Amino acid sequence: MKRLTSIVSMAALLITSCNLDYAPENTMVDQTVYKNEKTSEAALSGAYVCLNNFLSGAPTGSNNYPSTYYAFQFGDTGTDNIKAQSSSSDYLAIETSEYTTDQHEGLLYKIYINGYNAIDYANNVIAGINEYGEFDTEKKNQFIAEAKFIRAYTYLQLLAIFGDQALQGNDNGLGLVLRITPYEGYNPDDVVSRSTNAEIWNQIISDLKDNISYLSESVPDAALRVRANQAVSKALLSRVYLYKGTYNNNTNELALAAQYANEVLNTSGYTFTNDNTAYETLFPLNLSEDDAASSSEPTTRSGEILFFEASRLDVDWYPSGIYNYYEKRAFYVPESMKTYYNENDVRGYHTPIPATDENPDPYNPIYLLFQGSESNYASNITSKKYSNSTSSSYSSNTRGNNDVIYIRLAEMKLTRAEALARTNNTVSAEAVQLLNDVHQRAFAEIHRPPLYQTNDFASVEDFIKVVLKERNRELAYENHQRWDLIRTNNLLGDKTLGAVAKNRWNAPIPAHEVRISGGLIQQNSGYAE
Repeated sequence: MKRLTSIVSMAALLITSCNLDYAPENTMVDQTVYKNEKTSEAALSGAYVCLNNFLSGAPTGSNNYPSTYYAFQFGDTGTDNIKAQSSSSDYLAIETSEYTTDQHEGLLYKIYINGYNAIDYANNVIAGINEYGEFDTEKKNQFIAEAKFIRAYTYLQLLAIFGDQALQGNDNGLGLVLRITPYEGYNPDDVVSRSTNAEIWNQIISDLKDNISYLSESVPDAALRVRANQAVSKALLSRVYLYKGTYNNNTNELALAAQYANEVLNTSGYTFTNDNTAYETLFPLNLSEDDAASSSEPTTRSGEILFFEASRLDVDWYPSGIYNYYEKRAFYVPESMKTYYNENDVRGYHTPIPATDENPDPYNPIYLLFQGSESNYASNITSKKYSNSTSSSYSSNTRGNNDVIYIRLAEMKLTRAEALARTNNTVSAEAVQLLNDVHQRAFAEIHRPPLYQTNDFASVEDFIKVVLKERNRELAYENHQRWDLIRTNNLLGDKTLGAVAKNRWNAPIPAHEVRISGGLIQQNSGYAE
């Protein structure tokens, strides 16, 4: 932990923000930074900070608080998982796909530019190490591969949000502006148009697939899984092939999704806990830096995690992570989610067991839907995955730390189960076992439902629907549901997404980008008017 926090601290000295809107002015800085291993690694750490800032909020700027524009939250907003408060214009816009100037200049622009800032930072790391690095070749290759992972992850998220029907099999649709070299500053005579979705997919796959061997094979302790290794890159590739291959049922791509998921599941060092207490370490209560215990010892975290944003690596970087669930000011979890989960499923909502004289301290598992703030919108519920509370009883209305999990084993199990069914057009015993692994552990042993059997499913589509529902139960609020609904043509019949025209399931390109390009950067088809 000491080495990691020292590198993060050095990264703070190298970057005051992730904003790379302007071209570098002094190549002597690059020569100094990228010449040796330690400062190159610090610069790479800065690229991870930019990725976190884009996805889920990382401390930037003088107030040292996270960005409030989270690309990560697009994965649940605009689905039945989340309902916008009537006062929240941004979340209402995502629900309806009706974006005004305010969102184009605010929400959409900030997400878009934060993504490209992460890409540009990664591009500078790649170019700087290639040109100036004078340290061990193996380490240079590793750092470059990690920067390419960051670039790939960012492009995948941007493509899901802004690519014109990119998850709907439209390879010829307009994707993104493709940048794989350092940004040289805005030049109106040198504006680049958008590449196709296919070209962006190919770049993402190349960045990941071609560089796996350069990444570390070792699996760090759970609390330190904040960088890419071989398993993490394979996991993201599995997600990429699932997203890309589903809509048109490309069995070759779906087979690769299943293959890479299996390689991750068979990687020694990750552990899938089989009992319902697993969620206590998957989504721990991370106390504030003012709490003595939190400052001295790291939070116990689950061995299931592959890659995440840690809420606390260095107290100087407090706090990180999403913090807008607890207070429910912008959005809340609708009542329908209470019945979405089966009885006694700890991922859902349950009325806590009250204390009695006979049982003054009853055990209450960490059910993952709960009331949250009692002073704001007390009738609404929210997710405990981002509790924001500094109190062990989850009752404090104080912004606190929270981890944000990007990739974990449960996703890989459900991806492989779905991809096997789609590829082989059959419901296999292995696919059903993978589904059971995730479904069963959500219940205390005395409450576990019967195991699914292969003959429980009337068809492959019937099985896939159950897997998709299980994905949402398990991975809700972790940046999956919107993309699952889109790539499956809304197979589960989500009411919110279903009310929006299919060519508006993606967001529009920020009007600012269209405007400053003189129209060379074209708007998405659903928003062309």
